[in-house]
Amino acid sequence: MKKSLVALAVLAVSGAASAQSTVTIYGLIDAWVGTVKDNNLSQSGVNVPHPFSGSGGGLQTSRFGLKGSEDLGGGLKANFLLEAGFDPSTGAANNYTNPYTNAVSTAVFGRQAWVGVSGGFGEVKLGKMWTPYDMVKGSGAAGFDSLLFAPSTSVWASNSYQDRPGNSIYYQTPDFSGFSAAGMYSFGENKTTAVGAGKIISMNVAYANGPIGASLAYQSEKATAAATAVKYTQLNGSYDFGVVKLLGAYGNVKNGVSPVTALATDKTKEYQIGLDFPVSSTFTLSGGYARSKSTRLAGAPDLKRTGYGVAGLYALSKRSNLYAGVQTGKETNPGVADRKTTTYGVGIRHTF
Repeated sequence: MKKSLVALAVLAVSGAASAQSTVTIYGLIDAWVGTVKDNNLSQSGVNVPHPFSGSGGGLQTSRFGLKGSEDLGGGLKANFLLEAGFDPSTGAANNYTNPYTNAVSTAVFGRQAWVGVSGGFGEVKLGKMWTPYDMVKGSGAAGFDSLLFAPSTSVWASNSYQDRPGNSIYYQTPDFSGFSAAGMYSFGENKTTAVGAGKIISMNVAYANGPIGASLAYQSEKATAAATAVKYTQLNGSYDFGVVKLLGAYGNVKNGVSPVTALATDKTKEYQIGLDFPVSSTFTLSGGYARSKSTRLAGAPDLKRTGYGVAGLYALSKRSNLYAGVQTGKETNPGVADRKTTTYGVGIRHTF
């Protein structure tokens, strides 16, 4: 009898514990095939097609992760997330630290790795996570903010920002009738007696309520021993009319580089406009135009970049999509031949 009571007590306690804690396996697989043409890849200056398997994914980078939450009582929760990237064409680890610059991390959980607490006060995270700037940057982008088909892909200088640095403290406010804000500080942890440590400061303010969406984001990145920081600012907006969704974004970069030729720039101003058009309940078209102008250092000629992108997304189910699109970009540098890129691709994305 006593043994039965003890067994029942153990089951009750374990049941309560499991009801208060959750761990979820999740992921996304995005693979595409297509062609990239770049007139700078040929000695003759003629566009050369290059087959591409898109290890970074056509719409999003592929990833696999674990996330969990434990109810601590009183509205307080402990949370964690571990996320690794991979290349679906080979199965190899592929943890992009920036999908536009192709910088890669060799860490096991190179995409995200953090632990934190949440409650009525908001949420605090410690570790490696998306910056507040990144969390809202794509909200005004056409082409589904795709790695391939967004009009700004090979155009905006702000695409070179660091999207998820490590050694970070992150705070997200609760939602106040559609308003929210977030801030993050990333420690460089590389200070020596002769070299100053690097650091990243990032923040955003956002509003989302009904058909209206708007956000303002800022990020400052100071590299190890650098005298100045690269500073990014972006304002996004959207309005959903039902039959079509209008998208827009304006940004500037201080002390950045050209996303095409990597030439140093002093100031860059950029914008993009676009539309999401739901053709049916399962098929959506999205396209737009982007422009960027960079003032260079020491009186060098300005750099001008323009881009167009359009993509279609077809929902096979809630978790599986087919997509196709095209993006073209051009950079004009006086005295030098224009740099032109064109990308065509089709792919499939599945989430689990």
